[in-house]
Amino acid sequence: MLRARRVIVLGLIAAAAAAGCASSTPDGDTAPTGCSSSVAEASRAAEVDEQVRLLDMALVTCPSYAAFGAEMARYPGIIGFDVATFVASRCSRVDDPGVRNSATCTAVIAPVTTPPLATVAEVVFVGDTLDGRRIEIRPGAGTAFVGEVPAVVQQTVDIAIESGCDGVIAQRDLWAARAGDPQTGDEASVYAQHAQNVADYLQCDSPPLPTG
Repeated sequence: MLRARRVIVLGLIAAAAAAGCASSTPDGDTAPTGCSSSVAEASRAAEVDEQVRLLDMALVTCPSYAAFGAEMARYPGIIGFDVATFVASRCSRVDDPGVRNSATCTAVIAPVTTPPLATVAEVVFVGDTLDGRRIEIRPGAGTAFVGEVPAVVQQTVDIAIESGCDGVIAQRDLWAARAGDPQTGDEASVYAQHAQNVADYLQCDSPPLPTG
């Protein structure tokens, strides 16, 4: 008889303990999720910064805007204004993309997107060689550019302004002498032809260069 009474008493104690655990969170939650526990901790936070940190966690862990709102409704006065205003304000100002791109935030504001890398247009100069071919010249280790043109082309124009026909013809002959180089001959030929074009524009009296 005593054994039976002891079993009954132990059973009542266990039931009371279980009931106490079940009522430890609002509305009888026995296994709070990250969403509910973050909001619960935020409701008890003494410092504003700590509360904001915990509510940011809730914005991320709550599976939806509705779920976040439901958890916040369990703690009236936690933020001092309505949930919609808080979510719109916080989500639009927070720097952390993880928070801003959460399901709760994206229900109110647009997600953060990374802008595409700017495409830099390739600089290509197209010029005529002494023998009438058109080739492309690009900036490189041996080819400096000034803006969108090779530095030599700009130099020829500067020489024309400073030294007139004599300087331009000397520039033409300098590059024409290098036109036979197997590595840089085509580029040199373009510079020579450009100098010739400048000489023609200035109406310089100069013998034509042979082609080929």
